[in-house]
Order: sequence, then structure tokens, then C-alpha cells
Amino acid sequence: MSDGKITLEELMLRLRDPDLDEKSLRPYFQVNPERSGPFSPAVEINPETVEFPADPATAGARSALAMNAANWWCRMRRRIAFDRRIASGYSGPIIVSEGDSWFQYPILLDDVIDHLGKDYAILSLDAAGDTLSNMLAEAEYRQAITESNAVVFLFSAGGNDLFGGGALAGHLRRYDPATPNLRPEDYLLPSFDGLIAEAVDRYQRILREVERDFPNVLTVCHGYDRPTPAGGPWLGRPMARRDITAPALQKGIVDVMFDRFNDELARLVRTFSKAVFVDARNAVRTWHDELHPTDEGFAAVAALFSSVIVERTAFSSRVATTPGTLSAVRSSTRTLASSPTKPTHRGRIGLSLHIGLNSVDTTHYDGWEGVLGACENDAADMHRIAADQGFHAATVLTADATRSAVLKIIESAASELHTGDMFLVTYSGHGGQVPDFNSDEEDKIDETWCLFDGQLVDDEMYQLWSKFEEGVRILVISDSCHSGTVTRVALSPLVTVAPERGAAILYPHRAMPYPVAQRVAQKNRDFYSEIARKLPWGDESVLRKELTNPLRCTVRLLSGCQDNQLSYDGMLNGQFTEALLKAWDSGRFQGTYEDFHQRISQFLWREQTPNHSVIGQQDLLYDRQRPFEI
Repeated sequence: MSDGKITLEELMLRLRDPDLDEKSLRPYFQVNPERSGPFSPAVEINPETVEFPADPATAGARSALAMNAANWWCRMRRRIAFDRRIASGYSGPIIVSEGDSWFQYPILLDDVIDHLGKDYAILSLDAAGDTLSNMLAEAEYRQAITESNAVVFLFSAGGNDLFGGGALAGHLRRYDPATPNLRPEDYLLPSFDGLIAEAVDRYQRILREVERDFPNVLTVCHGYDRPTPAGGPWLGRPMARRDITAPALQKGIVDVMFDRFNDELARLVRTFSKAVFVDARNAVRTWHDELHPTDEGFAAVAALFSSVIVERTAFSSRVATTPGTLSAVRSSTRTLASSPTKPTHRGRIGLSLHIGLNSVDTTHYDGWEGVLGACENDAADMHRIAADQGFHAATVLTADATRSAVLKIIESAASELHTGDMFLVTYSGHGGQVPDFNSDEEDKIDETWCLFDGQLVDDEMYQLWSKFEEGVRILVISDSCHSGTVTRVALSPLVTVAPERGAAILYPHRAMPYPVAQRVAQKNRDFYSEIARKLPWGDESVLRKELTNPLRCTVRLLSGCQDNQLSYDGMLNGQFTEALLKAWDSGRFQGTYEDFHQRISQFLWREQTPNHSVIGQQDLLYDRQRPFEI
């Protein structure tokens, strides 16, 4: 046409040509920022270069048809390139990619997969605007990995989830001139950490699924580089709506946001032996908009991915490269050498210890046997659950459940487990108490587990947990009474359980009687005083102890009752363990730990309510996991 425009029909003809250079189409398309999402660019036909019919209705219909053709062309172009490369005798690694606009930015940019596609056979499922929830629900990658026999799975997601539908302002504190010295992280509300936790939880589910069903497939993912707010609709404007306008402060907040996501994602990926996290921070030097690099920026990120593929696949030496492809970018990317691409973990492992005592040694306990009926059964059943879930399980029963045996196993686990691993310890037996020799308890009583030849004091347990590394998850399940306040009252040794189910049944509670506790403490005063003396925090209070000796790991406790209640024995299992087994339903239970806690409560009579608490480092991912999931 005389004005240099082409018609919609001419554009559609060009779109049908799979060999057409994509860059030649760029003048005919543009991004509509008002219709775009954070990682979902809304590409539309450019009216400055494409002639539309005069009739608005016809123009709209043909424009929509042309955009559909453009979207189809982008997908088919990659599929045709994949098929041609395979048919040509390609001997490199077969790759499946699933991602958002960093993996599929239609027409206007050469994204990560565009660059990688010059060297590798990639079956692309990528779609700008895709979310983790969609990817998890549709799970297209499963079929693609199966049908293509892929050995590498490239994954890019979280951006659309992270920004909560583009509503960043809702996760920011308003700028207040009266407090100008707040740090950038102070402006992020807790809800933003909730978004990260939800996104990383979905990552975890996808990684676990790939690990389970495709154990030989290498998964490679990233957490984006840190962009710079530029007055756009995703970063700059939402901040301005919260009166955050200073460029340095805006940049600082964005850096914190992206660092938190990268750090949490990297922490997760380290727990998978066949997954690699690509740290793309500081790789991008030029940006197309607030969230997307330029062609050159995407090339730098692609080079980081390529270095992982080269390093971790057996086919790397046979991948052909030519001048101008990723080989050239790899040699000039300064961030490549420092990128943490090598695996740093041998895969998650789980260790477990199951303790069950139907009696104790009368020598230490001053003639008291502490006879119970179902504790060894409890330990056996918990061992079975742990083994079914992949734990390396150990069990100690009654006479074998000595202080030295239990301490040795827990200390060994502390030396063996690393970030991402899990330690499960279950205890069924009497709960006891000794005087608070180091004065760290408000009620002057330390709670204990009654092991066969002596009590394990709660302060000792805290010291044991302090030996575990950061990122280790500990789950303690205690079917016992362990409250100093409850067990100092006069207690009947038997209780009527569930009379509504029929005839009344009498079961003993799992608490050392207070008079016995007094005698045991008096007889073994020097023994327990020495334990308290050797503790590193001396006579510090509980609060002070947790401030000066914080745990690096995360310890979750599910226990049989509240502080003002008792746990009771049973015919085959303790009442709490029996309820736990019913809630677990032979592994059919689906839900979080809090859901599990609530479900267990439904199977217990109202006088015994299980407790659920967490100490140590906050681990939002652990909170969302299914019970006993390594």
C-alpha cells in the first residue's frame, strides 16, 4: 500500500509461513500495556502498520482472527522447529519447557526459549500469562515428557502468582513522611510472604511430581532477575498509589521482593537431587519494560540455563553450536561463573525414631513400674507409617528405650540431616516432671518423657533440636502427658473412655503420678541437677533461651492433649494414636498439618484435645505440606 501499511490478509499470509523470520513481523504488532498482566503481555496488531477494514465490526473480527493466527503461528513455529531438529538426527538432550512470558514473549522479543532453541530440541508448552495453579492443574508437561522422552524439563513460573493479579499495592504499606527511615523490607506486608509461600508450595508439588514420575529428568528453574520500576502498571504505579515515589526506595522494595522469591525457591530446589536453580539475578543489563529483559537480556539468562544443560547432561559434548548462538553468549556472560548451578544436595532423606514404653525400670523410678498396655503397639504403628512414607525408621521399645539409646539416635540424626531433610520422632509412654533445677520455667517444673532408665527433660530436647541444621524439618508426635501443671493435682489412675459407644471402659492415663514424681526427683536429685548444669543456657528463662539460643531448624509438635488435660492408654493403641491412625486413614488423608490436627480432634472425646505447635524457624512451606511428607 502507498502508506507502507500491509493488509490483514497480507499479515495472515506471512503468519502461515513457518520459515519466516519472526523479527520481520515485529513492526506489525504492539503491546497494549493497559490490557497486559504482570507476566502476561497483551500483544495486538499495530494499526500504524496494518490496514484495517473501514467497517468497525469487520475490522474487529478480522483483527481477532489475525491475532489467533499469530498465537497459533508462535506455538506451531516452535513445534515445527522441534520436529525438524529431531528428524535431522539431533543427538543432544531432548527438552520440555513450561513457562510464562520469560519463556514465551510473543513476536516482539526473543525470550529465553527462543535463544535456547537455536541449540537444543525443545518441546515448548510455554504461554505468556500462565500461572503456577494452571500449570499444576493442567500438568501438560507430564504428557510431553512422556511422549518426547525428554531428559530435561525447563520451568519458569511464579511471576503472575507473585503479583497477585497485578495488585501489588495491596501488599505494600503506605509511605508515611513521619517515618522516612523505614527500610525497604518494612514496606512489604505479611500478605506478600503469603504469596511467596503459596507460589513455592506449588513449585514443590510440581517438583515432587516430576521427581516421582520421571526420576531421571533434570528440572531447571529460576526466580527472575531484579527489575527496576519505571512508572509502569505492575511496579511503579502500584507503588505510587501507596505514596512510594522515590526511585531508590522503589528499587529497594523490588529488590527485596525478588530476593525473597529467589531465596525461597533456591532453598526448595536444593532439596531435590535432580533439580537445579538458576540464579538470574544480575544477569540482565537492559530491560524492555518493568518485568521483561530485552533480547540481549534474555540471551544472558538463556546462557545460564544452557550452562546447566551442558554441565548436567551426558549429551552435552555433541550439541552443535555456531557463531552467534549461545556459545558466543556463554563465553561473554560475566555472571555465568558465579551462578550456583551445581547440585548442592543429594536429595531429601527422612529419618525417624519411634519410642514405646509399656513399663519403666523400678530402680530409677523408686519402685514404680509405670505399666501401660498399648505404647509398644503405638511405636510399631508409627514405624509402619514412617516406612511407608520413605523414612529410614528405627524403633526402641521398653527396656531398649534408654536415655543413652534415644540420645545417640537423635544426635546421629542431627549430624546426618541437612537442609530439606526431615526427622520424625514419636513417643508413647508416660509423661513426667522434675523440679526446674535451672529456673527456666515459670511453674518451676520441667516436663519429661519417662524413658526406661531415666527421664528425658524438655530442656535436653531443646538442646538436641539446636544441633540440627537450618532447613531441617522435625516432627515430634508425643502420645503422653507432659504438663507439670496438670500432673500436680490428685489424679485417678483410671478414666472412663467413650461410654457413649457402649459399656464403660477403664484406661490408665499416661502421666507419672505426682507422688511418684516427687520420690523419683528426690532420689535422683544429683542426676537431674547435673543435667541442668550442663545445659548451655544455664538459668535463663524460656523466652531468653529462645532469644539467645535460637533453633536453626523447625520443630513441629503434635501431642496427645492440652496442658490442662491428660492422654490415655487404650486396648490396642493410646487414645491419641488411635485417633491419629483413623485420621491418617492408611495414607488416604490429604491436607496440611493443621488440617490433620483438626481431623485427629474429631476422633477424640472432648476431655482430650490434641495440641499442635511450632518452634524454631518459620517455614511456611512446611506448614503447607502433607503430614509425613519428606
